[in-house]
Amino acid sequence: MNRAAIGSAALAAASSPAAGDTGPVSELIRIGVIAVGEYSHLNSKGSIWAPSMNPTEPERWPGRTSSLTITHCWDSRPEIAREFADRYKCEAVNRYDDMVGKVDALITGGLYECKWWPQLTAPYLDAGIPTFVNRPFALSMKAAREIVERSRKSNTPIMSTDAHEDMKEAIVARQYVEELRANGKVIYAADATTDAREYPAHMVHALFMVLSVFGLDVERVSLQAPGWWSSVTPGNPHTMDWGLLTLQYRGINVEGTERQTSPFVVAIHSIPGNYGSRATLRIYHAGGWQDFDQYRINARKNLIDQRYHLQAKTVFNMQRMFETGVMPASHDHILGKTRIFLAGFYSLLERDGRMVAVNDVPEEWEAPSPYPDWIDDRIFNG
Repeated sequence: MNRAAIGSAALAAASSPAAGDTGPVSELIRIGVIAVGEYSHLNSKGSIWAPSMNPTEPERWPGRTSSLTITHCWDSRPEIAREFADRYKCEAVNRYDDMVGKVDALITGGLYECKWWPQLTAPYLDAGIPTFVNRPFALSMKAAREIVERSRKSNTPIMSTDAHEDMKEAIVARQYVEELRANGKVIYAADATTDAREYPAHMVHALFMVLSVFGLDVERVSLQAPGWWSSVTPGNPHTMDWGLLTLQYRGINVEGTERQTSPFVVAIHSIPGNYGSRATLRIYHAGGWQDFDQYRINARKNLIDQRYHLQAKTVFNMQRMFETGVMPASHDHILGKTRIFLAGFYSLLERDGRMVAVNDVPEEWEAPSPYPDWIDDRIFNG
């Protein structure tokens, strides 16, 4: 497969067009998906991405709006894969690597499987199959580098994004920061909020939003919280009822402007309860402040609207990379974002919430998984 331009490969025939498809099958990009069960963006019962690729349920998504079609799926629980395949009219495979040679691109959707992304994605990256790796990308820098180096070696494009990074409010906030710096205004601080109570799954939404606005020039990170997951699990003994994630920036670079060398702090508060917002951001600068608010759409009343305004753009971004072979963010950006995320975990678990230099997180140190035995490692032994 041509790693640099999968658009031409997308003209290959899809063996199992999904119900609801319109137009010739030859125009669709065949997608394989991994991790379609519990706590996955591809979960059948509350799936975020699958309905817009395989529009089999009008109440979830009205019809085909992308050139992506899921033709194959795998989950570590075979019964989950079979249920997903029945709902979205695709083929469930027995092994995680059985989709190689049958799909044009790979999407991983889970959270519990994050610990095993290097092994699960390896056969696809080696085969030159463009791959989306679900957040938070990796639980150690060693694992993150393994995925990145495999991608580099095979010249296979990868991406790992969060919907909050390029939602309208985040884009507008980023433009606002650019205008401030273009006018010589100093950024003093910023406050953000989220109602998330799972650091690696949902508080990371606010983290990635902040990083998309201010960049990755973070020197130190602190995470203070009673736990890192909303419930007690085999990997998490204490619940996360609140949290404060603090990023100390060295300064900020904005293209075409003089670098701001004075440091500033961004505080992200985890506030329990649905208070109407997915995330808020207030930027303090010379001369005042500005607020940005990602108002929540009530999914119980407007499910399709919520999918359209929040999740559909991620599918669009996947399609763009699969068609062009152009990564939306560099390998170094993915590694930098992952290191900052891990620094928060390291602060909480190893330094009792004290500030930790981002570069001091050991390469081998691994953040915990809610379910450390979710996948049986023996599946990788042949």
